[in-house]
Amino acid sequence: MIDECSINAYKENGFAIFRGAIDRSVIDELIFEISQFGKSIVGEGFDFYSSETKFVSKEKQSLLYDRLRYLPSMSRLSGNVNLIYLLRELGLTEPVLMGCCNMRYDVPHDVNHLFAWHQDSLYLLGSLNAVTLWIPLTNVNLNAGTIEVIPRSHLNGILPFKRISGKIIAEYIPFLQRDLSLDMDVIDVPVSIDANPGDVVVFSQFLLHRSTINHSSMPRWTAQVRVSDLNCAWFKKNKYPTGDRKNIFFCDYPGFKHSESEC
Repeated sequence: MIDECSINAYKENGFAIFRGAIDRSVIDELIFEISQFGKSIVGEGFDFYSSETKFVSKEKQSLLYDRLRYLPSMSRLSGNVNLIYLLRELGLTEPVLMGCCNMRYDVPHDVNHLFAWHQDSLYLLGSLNAVTLWIPLTNVNLNAGTIEVIPRSHLNGILPFKRISGKIIAEYIPFLQRDLSLDMDVIDVPVSIDANPGDVVVFSQFLLHRSTINHSSMPRWTAQVRVSDLNCAWFKKNKYPTGDRKNIFFCDYPGFKHSESEC
């Protein structure tokens, strides 16, 4: 049963937490495969719940991080029937996965891999009603590390941004967060997300959000599933742009304001 209060909160604020939307067995399956894969890549000392794991080299750490998205359980999570039902309840009538489903592994006190305030749509493009499903595999809060969001910021469409790299601007060259950044100060009071394994945090890909430092002694694990809607009229008209095949300089969202009639 989908919580109607959370659906209404999403429609008003651009984000919501759906408590217990994923069965614990789905989370346990992910943890099991991560543990097995970690031991294969890093070594027998790998422990999902421990930050004491000593990576043999940065290369092995990178191998682990970059390949977590390819776990079979991650693929099954992306097509989970409860998530598909939830997406349709949120108005995505023909949901399709974007090529950017992944997993994050945030070790305690690491500041090098935090993301400052940003909008996913700036990099990922997609439909006007595209969403990110942010799924914790461990508890997330201001101590363990989480995300902060600016309610209703999704109503303003693509916000001012600037290029911060020398990457050439060409239609089929993707632009990442090391290439573009927000070009404005965020002065609104953020909301921090507290959630547990089994909860699903859903937010519009136009919503301003950022990651926070993990102050605990354990790693923070989260999965991200990103979804567009093939029935979005704007998406169809613009030939279904996605961030792996196009970039924001060749994909305009002129004067976009949130309107259910547009999607």
